[in-house]
Amino acid sequence: MNNNAQLVTCDDDGIAERPELEGFFSLRSTGLFWCNAEVLQSDEALEKLVFLIAKKPKCLINHVRRIYYCFQKNLNDQLFAAIVDFLVILNQQGQAISWRVVLGAKSRLTPEQFQELKGYLKDDCTDINRLTGNQYSVFSKGLVGINKMIQQIEKEEKTNDPLIIALDHIQYSQLDEAKEVLEEGILIEPERLDLRQELFDLYKLTGDSNRFHQMLAKLTRLGIIMTDDWNQLNNYFKGQNNNG
Repeated sequence: MNNNAQLVTCDDDGIAERPELEGFFSLRSTGLFWCNAEVLQSDEALEKLVFLIAKKPKCLINHVRRIYYCFQKNLNDQLFAAIVDFLVILNQQGQAISWRVVLGAKSRLTPEQFQELKGYLKDDCTDINRLTGNQYSVFSKGLVGINKMIQQIEKEEKTNDPLIIALDHIQYSQLDEAKEVLEEGILIEPERLDLRQELFDLYKLTGDSNRFHQMLAKLTRLGIIMTDDWNQLNNYFKGQNNNG
C-alpha cells in the first residue's frame, strides 16, 4: 500500500456553513483524478466526458469528472446539467455523495437550480422527471431523456449477450472460444433455446463429442430437459464411439 498517496476528501463540516467555498472540488493533484493530467486543459475535455457518459451512463467516475471539470472552469449551466444527470443515474441511491455534490456546488448554482436539486433529494417519493435540467443535460429532459438513458443501458446489456459474443468468435473462426461463451451462457440462462441451438450446431459441426457429453451431463444434473436434436446427436456420438 502506498502511504504517500493522497485521498480525495471533502470537508463535510464546513459545507453547509460555507456554501461559497471555492475549493470544494479542489484536488492537490489532478493526476490522481484524471487518467491523463492534460485532459483537464483540453478544450474538448467536456465534450469527451459527455460522450463517454452517454455511451456508458452507469460509469459514475465520468459523471464526477464532468462535475469537477465544470466547477473548475466556471461553466455553471453545464455544471447544473452534469449534477442533474448524475442524480438521474443514481435514482435516489447514494444520498451521501448526492448531498455533497449539491451543497458543494451551491455557490455556482442559481437559487432556483439549488432549490430544485435540494427538493429532489429531500423527498424520497419525488418523481425523477422533476429534474428538468437544461440544454446541456443528457438524460433529464423529461420522459424523452429518461427513455434515452434506458435505451442506452439496454443497448449495453445487449452487447454483453453471450449469443452476440459467440457469433463474433465464430466470425473469426474462434470456435472453441464460442463454445465456451455459449456453455457459460446456457448454465446461467438455461431457458434460452437460441443459445442451446447455436451450441448444438457447433458441437455437430466440429464433432466435439467430449465437450458435448460434458455439457449434456451438466444440464442433466440441473434437471434441464433437452430437445430431441440433442438426444439424437448424443446417440450419434455414442454410435461413433462404439464403431471406433
